[in-house]
Amino acid sequence: MAHTTITTWILSIFLIQLQLLQPSIGSQALSFTLEPQDAVVPEGHSVLLQCSGSAPARGKGKATPTPATVRWRGPDGQDLGIVGDTFRSQLKNGSLYISSVEENRGLTGAYQCLLTAEGVGSVLSRPALVAIARQPDLNQDFIETYLLPGQTAYFRCMVGEASWQEGVRHSVQWFRDDMPLPLDKLRMVVLPNGALEIDEVVASDRGAYQCNVTSGSVSRLSSKTNLNIKKAASEQPGGEHAVAPSFLVGPSPKTVREGDTVTLDCVANGVPKPQIKWLRNGEELDLNDLDSRFSIIGTGSLQISSAEDIDSGNYQCRASNTVDSLDAQATVQVQVPPKFIQAPRDKTAHEKEELELECAIRGKPKPLIRWLKNGDLVTPNDYMQLVADHNLRILGLLHSDAGMFQCVGTNAAGSVQAAARLRVVPPGDSSEQEANANAAAGSGVPLKSLGSGLLARLPSQPRDLAAQIVKPRFVTLSWAEPLQNAGEVVYYTVYYKMNNSEREQKMVTKSHDDLQVNIQSLLPGRTYQFRVVASTNFGSGESSAPLEVSTQPEVNIAGPPRAFEGHARSHSEIYVRWEEPAVTNGEILKYRVYYSENESGADLYHDSTAMEALLTELRAYTDYVISVVPFNRNGMGDPSAEIKVKTYSATPSEPPNNVTLEVTSSSSITVHWEPPAEEDRNGQITGYKIRYRKFKDAPQVKSTPANIRYFELSGLDRSAEYQVKIAAMTVNGSGPFTEWYRVNTLENDLDETQVPGKPIWINIQPGAENIGLHWGPPQQPEIKIRNYVLGWGRGIPDENTIELKETERYHVLKNLESNTEYVVSLRARNVKGDGPPIYDNIKTRDEEPIDVPVPLEVPVGLRAITMSSSSIVVYWIDTMLNKNQHVTDNRHYTVSYGITGSSRYRYHNTTDLNCMINDLRPNTQYEFAVKVVKGRRESAWSMSVLNSTYQNVPVTPPREVTVRLDEENPPTVIIQWMPPKHTVGQITGYNIYYTTDTTKRDRDWSIEAFAGEETMLMLSNLKPYTTYYFKVQARTTKQQGNNNAPFSALVSYTTTAAVIMQEADTIAKGIDNEQLLYIIGATVVVLLVVLIAILFLCRSKPQSSPEHTKKSYQKNNVGVPKPPDLWIHHDQMELKNIDKGLHTVTPVCSDGASSSGALTLPRSVVHSEYEVETPGGVPGHVTNSLDKRSYVPGYMTATSMNSTMERPQYPRTQYSHQNRSHMTMETGLSQQSLSQPNQNSSLAQTPEHPYGGYDASFCNAGNGAAGNGCVSTIESAKRGHPLKSFSVPGPPPTGGATPINKHTPAVTIRPQNQSPYKKPSFSAATPNRLQGGGSVAHSTDEIQRLAPSTSTEELNQEMANLEGLMKDLSAITANEFEC
Repeated sequence: MAHTTITTWILSIFLIQLQLLQPSIGSQALSFTLEPQDAVVPEGHSVLLQCSGSAPARGKGKATPTPATVRWRGPDGQDLGIVGDTFRSQLKNGSLYISSVEENRGLTGAYQCLLTAEGVGSVLSRPALVAIARQPDLNQDFIETYLLPGQTAYFRCMVGEASWQEGVRHSVQWFRDDMPLPLDKLRMVVLPNGALEIDEVVASDRGAYQCNVTSGSVSRLSSKTNLNIKKAASEQPGGEHAVAPSFLVGPSPKTVREGDTVTLDCVANGVPKPQIKWLRNGEELDLNDLDSRFSIIGTGSLQISSAEDIDSGNYQCRASNTVDSLDAQATVQVQVPPKFIQAPRDKTAHEKEELELECAIRGKPKPLIRWLKNGDLVTPNDYMQLVADHNLRILGLLHSDAGMFQCVGTNAAGSVQAAARLRVVPPGDSSEQEANANAAAGSGVPLKSLGSGLLARLPSQPRDLAAQIVKPRFVTLSWAEPLQNAGEVVYYTVYYKMNNSEREQKMVTKSHDDLQVNIQSLLPGRTYQFRVVASTNFGSGESSAPLEVSTQPEVNIAGPPRAFEGHARSHSEIYVRWEEPAVTNGEILKYRVYYSENESGADLYHDSTAMEALLTELRAYTDYVISVVPFNRNGMGDPSAEIKVKTYSATPSEPPNNVTLEVTSSSSITVHWEPPAEEDRNGQITGYKIRYRKFKDAPQVKSTPANIRYFELSGLDRSAEYQVKIAAMTVNGSGPFTEWYRVNTLENDLDETQVPGKPIWINIQPGAENIGLHWGPPQQPEIKIRNYVLGWGRGIPDENTIELKETERYHVLKNLESNTEYVVSLRARNVKGDGPPIYDNIKTRDEEPIDVPVPLEVPVGLRAITMSSSSIVVYWIDTMLNKNQHVTDNRHYTVSYGITGSSRYRYHNTTDLNCMINDLRPNTQYEFAVKVVKGRRESAWSMSVLNSTYQNVPVTPPREVTVRLDEENPPTVIIQWMPPKHTVGQITGYNIYYTTDTTKRDRDWSIEAFAGEETMLMLSNLKPYTTYYFKVQARTTKQQGNNNAPFSALVSYTTTAAVIMQEADTIAKGIDNEQLLYIIGATVVVLLVVLIAILFLCRSKPQSSPEHTKKSYQKNNVGVPKPPDLWIHHDQMELKNIDKGLHTVTPVCSDGASSSGALTLPRSVVHSEYEVETPGGVPGHVTNSLDKRSYVPGYMTATSMNSTMERPQYPRTQYSHQNRSHMTMETGLSQQSLSQPNQNSSLAQTPEHPYGGYDASFCNAGNGAAGNGCVSTIESAKRGHPLKSFSVPGPPPTGGATPINKHTPAVTIRPQNQSPYKKPSFSAATPNRLQGGGSVAHSTDEIQRLAPSTSTEELNQEMANLEGLMKDLSAITANEFEC
């Protein structure tokens, strides 16, 4: 009962597995139940090719199956016209009947059955070969053969085995002297190829031999071979003479299918009779194993039954006697028919999607995979691509793509095919959602089944679709959120197609926050249409207006050469040839053939003006990877596909190494050796040939397999001198022999009454996980050794022991620990006991030495372009490619990126020369590098570039806030503004803050809030004769919780009986303007007098002063400016020193095209020690906004200042990024570098410069201006060639005066609450007050004249500080501006 249960359980498991495998074998929609088979018939015979199939049922339930129709395709690949065909007709069941197969009538060849079902598609059967049976070729040469008695005779019958037809059997009968030959099974055998072999021939075997071959009803006779038996050598005068072996027949190359039986013939004669051995790849075959599939037929032929893939290799038949040994070799290739690893499956997909049909087939040789659609061959194009030579990718699905797809794998051993049905449904078809759950929604058309409520929640069209980066093969797009229902968006779908094409492709973003994509794999010089659709969980919104973008054209280079092939001509030459490219784009000037060893050697090349080349001076038995590249007037073209060719082997160029002779008895000598060096073998070592002789006697020969390193010569004479030499062998023959080595055999047999002595020496070669040992025997050769005992342990000996044969002199200890100390012991042993050991200690290595491949060239021109607060696009140039930078081989690129200064990096692999890195942190600087990888070879990392993501600010401040009187209602003021310049979400309303005291926190201000997009507010009930301060804040859909959007510029307004509108920086406080002018004029006059006096004193100072030589003004120093004029542009100078320790580089806006990752500047920055107040009397205010930004004047200038002059503010150059080199910034770009206290420091706003640093946060390639802190992508791209390398200068040594760094301007900052003439208070520990710096260009709004103050108190304060200003000027002049 239990046995029955187990059997039932096993059967159930088998049936379940069979059901699981069934879908992977073929389509459930349309499949064959019977396919036609090959047929080989005699001429004039008939053939029946059967074919039938099944189609799916229509509808559901018990619907009737769809009828399938059968058609036939003939040998020419065209559908057969059965009507009117004399020989071929189609039967009612679909079978094809050929009444008479005749030569020269076009009836032979491959026939295929085409099965078609309406509404489903068509599938094509395997090809069935119809052929006429041919008679084999017979031996037609009359041969006279002379043999000695006891030798072996061999008679050929059929020749040309390679042309035998499969399935055709022949019967062979032998005749001697025209009479049937009775076979003596002890001496005679008929081999599978029909040959006759007779062993130990005798005189009665004389005669004329011929074979009769019968094929069907036809019989044929071969020519005769006459066998003559000579007299025995012992009967002849002079006796028997030794003769080296010679082959009557040797093995011939065989190519068979898996499972076939292979026979390799080998018959040899010699005196004495040679011994036959078989080796595979240099190792002797074990023919005595009971489970072995190898057997000997006749005297020495090898038969392999049920051949397998592992049986492929080089086989050597070695015939040896005392005179010499001889090898005959042949290669056996076992071909494996194609088999499916993964068959295509039925799929359902929506239009415009991208689909990939999987297909994986193995076989030997590698199968050629082709795809068929409805029985027709699919030719790869821009939209149907063959991925990795096996999968089929369809881009931008159309309804016409539906049908039956077949994956067909073919090699020399056979073919295999499987079909899958593809159904293409309209976008949003709810009936198909379950069939393909992972199909992405988003068609650009709202679902019709939605109710009116859901339709109202669908988003409007995305806005501002623009191409940020346009290259020949990729485009980077960006857009803004829809104005309506942006909060409902889950993801965006980008649709794109080539102009005048119906096939539209799509790309889906990961989330609603992704407002940019990188579209790859475009074609150069083509115009594409792009559009974006916002998608929700319940449907898709409106499509944006199409955006037409033309990719950049590429240079008109030549296409890849066609039909590239090559073969070895010798051990040092390879011949290659090719055909002209299909696209030449002009005259081909030359071809360059690139070749390298084993995919890891250095690239070499050979130029040719013809379409062939001979590569010479190559290494023997070495694989070469070869490709050819055409050149026209525009440079290098596309390379051909790579081929691999191996040079022939040759005889070894050097003899074996470390040959030693050891006397093992009175009649034996053991020879030890090691193989030649790898570079001297010139092929696979198949064995070793040992020549030895007694002094002055004729030499004898012994041969060994290749996998042993010692051999015992036995049967020697006692107490005699012998000479020995050895050579290595390949299939090409023997290499050079060593010199003769001499040794004397013992007079008596070995003694075993005492233990052996200690081995005389031991040599140890450590590896990472192994130790190789080589030793010499004890000095007492007369003492017999039975074996050796090898011991080893970590730190102590003999933790582990192993016994070795007495003939061994070399052993490898494996599976050891790396970087570990081991103690090794070795002792000899016989029946008496163990002899004394020899010890040695050795330490294993850290790691095995690796054969480092030749590195590839480093990518150059790496650029990082910021796209958003979370994504950056990087692209580069591969100098190993042609000008079009199109990858056609198996190389890929690895992009490394990480936060600057961090030791943690992430990696992204791509086969394109560009990629978009997503999921980055906002407002963070990243470091990027790239390397190229091809097989085992790879390049070093490229130079690093830096760039920063944008700040994650959903909206910029409202602009141009104004306050004016309402003429119709004087107690009321009208506040107007312009909407923010940039916004991520939809604006839902505004908050208007106003107060009379700016020291209050934001929450204590009065607030007027309203919804909508209006940009005007009427505010009433203000107090008369009161100064109010106003600021505006926008609200968006992106803001959740507290509103942290930035405020607009602060605007002041004073109410009076007659309402007066004043500028924010000209608020008077009770002083007469005329009086103020007099005071300022007097101040200027005094200042000029002081300055003239200082200059006079400066020029009159002696030039030989030691102080002058130390601190004199360097006229030729570009980094140190001339003494500033305190009257002209005095409002731009600041004597306040900046502590260098507070300077950090904080990006605000990235220059999109900077190769060095340079950062664009904000319009202003502020030092953290200053109290931020608005100029012109507008007091500073404490803000409680979550934005936490204060505002500074926009006219602040950049200069490379340092408080101590010991070290200029250099950009950071040491990036701990795997020993990479770095790029320098161009001068034009470096002037945009940003020095900012820290990331928490505030950005300022004033009435004159209302947007502070916010404009810099939203650089736009189209309208960003350099003066505003933005550098457009187009303008930046014009600064230099992308191949230009840059290198950031390293920081100078610490200490001592250092020249001002002209590359990295620092920042001069003026406190907001102080006059441009006022001396700010600071610590006395701070030395000189003014550092020279390069001039910086300013926009007009940054150099505005300050309105004079009308406050007596402030003017008195100005005058009180004038004296300090003059003292400072004297100190500065003495230290920095001496003549």
